[in-house]
Parts: sequence; structure tokens; C-alpha cells
Amino acid sequence: MTCYNPELPLVDARGFEAFQESHFKTATHLPWPELKQRMNELPARPAKLQLLADSLYLEEAHSFLVEKGYHLEWGLSDTDFQSLIKKSPGLAVSGTESRILWSPSSLIETFVTEYANQPSSDAKPLALDIGCGGGRDAVYLSMNGWDVTGIDHKESAMQRAKQLADFHQQSVHWYTCSVKESGCLPSQPVDLIVVIRYLNRALFDSIKTLLKPNGYLVFQTFVEGVEAFGSPKNPNYILKKGELAKTFKDFRIIVDRIDTLNDGRPVASFIAQKIKD
Repeated sequence: MTCYNPELPLVDARGFEAFQESHFKTATHLPWPELKQRMNELPARPAKLQLLADSLYLEEAHSFLVEKGYHLEWGLSDTDFQSLIKKSPGLAVSGTESRILWSPSSLIETFVTEYANQPSSDAKPLALDIGCGGGRDAVYLSMNGWDVTGIDHKESAMQRAKQLADFHQQSVHWYTCSVKESGCLPSQPVDLIVVIRYLNRALFDSIKTLLKPNGYLVFQTFVEGVEAFGSPKNPNYILKKGELAKTFKDFRIIVDRIDTLNDGRPVASFIAQKIKD
């Protein structure tokens, strides 16, 4: 492995006290084994990472991250870290500040920065994230002034989402339920519906009904051609090219394009606004 690179993400998997006493300036604190439940705080895979961990856990944490699709550029035990900063004390700082590595989907960032009206603190617009997963998009929207509800059927994903929101002191309404169940979707109309890497065509009519006039739909998921990459292969989870534009033809279409994820898989990126009656 090469030497420490301050330009690359560095995961510090040591305990809280060790991190607080001394850590690299650019470190992100994700203690082992808590890291296993906080994968949503890492950058999207594939990505290069550096790792600092207690000697007892370095190999285990390293193997886990590699197994999850990350490329480990550099690994260091706590003992070696202490030796290094004695020689170069300017590399380390004390305190609890931890670098944020996670980010929302690029399409959500595009919507918030380029198309959404600036929310008012007096009356926050309502957003619904369907299939919210680890909660990055929902938390990001909350941090930008939205009153967000996130739903997902996986309890493990919901726990990670709640933890992320708590860490950033954001209040998000989380519901663990299946959209196939009655009462899972809210009855109150919303200003924004987000669907990222999830597809259930049976929801299309509900989306149209739930959105307020002038409300927005931000939709991004796998499109035909993704089969060549191995997953997903089930056509129920794969959009046809132009399918969203056809389905929501009565909306004002703002973005309708094919993007590529870091792993090469194609996704349909779609932003549209419901036209006021």
C-alpha cells in the first residue's frame, strides 16, 4: 500500500476516545464494528478508501470494505499511526470533527440546486421518498428545508437512515412498511416525490394522485441495457427508454436523460412537474 493521501477518503475505525485524542485532519470516524451498520455514510461504490484501525481489527475491517466493493489504497494500525504522528505531528488534530463522505444522488442535488424553489422556514414543503434505503436523499432534503417522509420495507435500512438523520440533527418521518400494504403511502398530498433505484409500476397512478399541483417528481432507476452488467435482470425492475416520459406525459418534463452510475450501469434520470389543473 502507498502512503497516506490527504486527498483520498480516510476511514478511522478506532474507538471514540482514541479518535478524539488524535486523528488525521481529513479522517471520517466510523468505529469498528459499528461501521458495518453505517455503510450509507461512505461514498458510492466503487471508490478508493484509506483505513486506520486498531491492530486487532485492521485486517477484519480491511477485508470487509474490500468485500463490499471498495479499493483500499492504504491501511494503518493505531500503533503505526502513533509512530507516524510523532515524526510528523502536523498530520494530526484532536477533537470530534469528522469529515462527511456521503452525498445524495446527483439527481437530487441537481433538483435542489437548479429547480426547486427555496423552502420557507415558516411553511416547509412536503417531500416523500419512496424506497428511501439508507436515507441519504431524505436527510439531504431535510437539511435543505424540506419536511420529509421516508418509507422502506427493510428495517435494517431504516435503522441506518435514522442513525444518519440523528447524526446530522435532522427530523425525518420514517416508516418501515411495504408500499403494497394499505396505509403505507401518506394520504396527505406532497410537493415532491422521490424514487431512486426503485421501481414499482403499480405506484405510478398513486404518484400522480399524491403530488400537489405544481409538485415535482424526481425519479431515477435502472433502464434497459443494465442487463449486460448482471443486475438487475428482472424486467419488472428495469425501465424502458422513454417509459417515464410516456407515463407522465401530462407533466412538464424538465429532465429526461440516461446517466451512468460509477459502476457503469445505465439509469434513467427524470424530473417532471405536475401541471396545475
